[in-house]
Amino acid sequence: MGKLRVIKVGPLSTIQDEGRFGYRQYGIPQSGAMDIRALHNVNHLVSNGPGWPVIETAIQGIKLEALEETTIAVTGAITSIEINDQQLPMNTSHQLSKGDILTISKPLDGVYSYLGIGGKLKANEDFGSTSTYLMAGFGGIEGRALKKGDVLETKEGKPFENHVIKREIETKEVETIRIMKGPEWKLLKDLPERTIFQVDPSSNRMGIRLIGNPLDMISGEVLSSAVIPGTIQLPPNGIPLILMNDCQTTGGYPRIGKVVEEDMGRLAQLNPMHRLRLKVIAFEDGTQKPLK
Repeated sequence: MGKLRVIKVGPLSTIQDEGRFGYRQYGIPQSGAMDIRALHNVNHLVSNGPGWPVIETAIQGIKLEALEETTIAVTGAITSIEINDQQLPMNTSHQLSKGDILTISKPLDGVYSYLGIGGKLKANEDFGSTSTYLMAGFGGIEGRALKKGDVLETKEGKPFENHVIKREIETKEVETIRIMKGPEWKLLKDLPERTIFQVDPSSNRMGIRLIGNPLDMISGEVLSSAVIPGTIQLPPNGIPLILMNDCQTTGGYPRIGKVVEEDMGRLAQLNPMHRLRLKVIAFEDGTQKPLK
């Protein structure tokens, strides 16, 4: 069991789990944690099930008061954690006593931080998931971002156990994001691998916009077709757009590729203006291998 009250929070803190699946035919996005590895890790640290709901914070931090003894941990984007003004490490479990004040600062490196609370977080479950989808008001607490005064309470908690994991984010100066060819790959005249892109600051949970030299293609429009998180669309301006967890379910731009699942979390954690390269790989006999 655990119980925390929100004292201060930015506009982009939401409850997220692994996401909702099986409803895309109804126009309902996947949603869920942008960095699934960080979600699984933080749940492990507080002895929860791997896909249980957690608090995802973006851009800004969060400050909470423990209303009872509570186990917590923080993973994802590198940030500063303080309990009663005492700095503590990330990626390890901590025990809060009643009245303790937990402060998680805005990220120092990365975008999304994850606060795990021991026990199963009480939240609205819509279409099989507690993940918050702000556009339609699904999941979380009334389908909205967290606000001052919200009480976060869990059930089914286990006794405190101290766990530690290694640091999660190790970014390179130019990050390599692996992709597979998409249905409209043949429309490209240029190879994306030859361009170094940057992450546009306007990127969000719906999509990662890129900055860089435009890619030339034979035709700029296709019939509206199904898209999923990781789909790389090529708008008329020639600058790739990578769809993320809260993306729409169909789109009319050419689908030139798909980010491999293992790289989605690293992509989501890239800071604004971070440089990246898209590297094409192939599926052969169930194994991903670089293209010749």
